[in-house]
Amino acid sequence: MVRPAVPADAPAIAVILSDALRAKYRPALGARALAGLAGMVRDDLSSGSGGFLVAELDGETAGAVHLATAESRPGDGFARRLTERVGLVTATRAMLVLSLLRPDPLAPDEGHIGELGVAEQARRRGVARALLDAVEQRAREAGKARLTLWVTGENAPAIALYEGTGFAAVRRRRWPVGRLVFRASGIILMEKRIGGS
Repeated sequence: MVRPAVPADAPAIAVILSDALRAKYRPALGARALAGLAGMVRDDLSSGSGGFLVAELDGETAGAVHLATAESRPGDGFARRLTERVGLVTATRAMLVLSLLRPDPLAPDEGHIGELGVAEQARRRGVARALLDAVEQRAREAGKARLTLWVTGENAPAIALYEGTGFAAVRRRRWPVGRLVFRASGIILMEKRIGGS
């Protein structure tokens, strides 16, 4: 079952994303990745943006995905709240590191998948595909014509999943800074046309 996330889902989403996307969040938040990510997810869910969906399997949260359908900026107090959770040095590093992951602004016809993670025990059980189907439906309902996401060139399982659900690589970018920070030599923009406006 896939449903919209609520603030009470933040801890479970944080556990899933901090594990599934550790190459992203460990460089940004270090040992405080779980606490920092839980706070960021809770802030997003409390803002009413409705961007997160969760999948449940056997009564447990098994995966999460975040869809952006409009350009957003961290709300007032984001830096202060992050600093309170992880400390000034870690918060400053996190904001710098995570800013590297926003290569392009969101276009009006675009829904962008910024996060997708599945709990280890739920992998290879259709959870990621269910989340992608749900996010596609939500993007269509928002009038979007395409879905996009960025993936590192080294993440072959994710690339295979996305290609298997209709995404295609539309741009490749060499990423010298990414090699240092994320141990990834390049990133790939993948896109799926879904109709809409």
